[in-house]
Amino acid sequence: MDKSIEAVAWLFPSLRGQAVESGLRAEPRSVDIPGLGSVTADATVDLSGATCLRTNLVTKRVLDAARPGTVIEIVSDNLSSVETIPFMLAGHGCAHVGTLHLEGSWKIYARKVEGADEGGAAGDE
Repeated sequence: MDKSIEAVAWLFPSLRGQAVESGLRAEPRSVDIPGLGSVTADATVDLSGATCLRTNLVTKRVLDAARPGTVIEIVSDNLSSVETIPFMLAGHGCAHVGTLHLEGSWKIYARKVEGADEGGAAGDE
């Protein structure tokens, strides 16, 4: 099981030793981001319908568990979360790649920075 999935498997029971059927998918796919071009999203966390708090907590765990260079796609329809996630990325060793607004939901792309501490940014407790 991919390390980024192991970190959130406790939130998604279907991830425990089974195929990914819930919000987290680890199938790399190409995504076109205007102004940047094609980017490979290594994993997708679909948190559509989730509350702001749950969206932010799950996002933090996935970002902390990601390997350097990994691009995570975070899907949310919660505007409060969409507004806060780009600002919290640096605190988890990630850079904001871009945000797309498509048909009532947003897709936020974050890349784990090379040399970032696994398990969170330096100073996190």
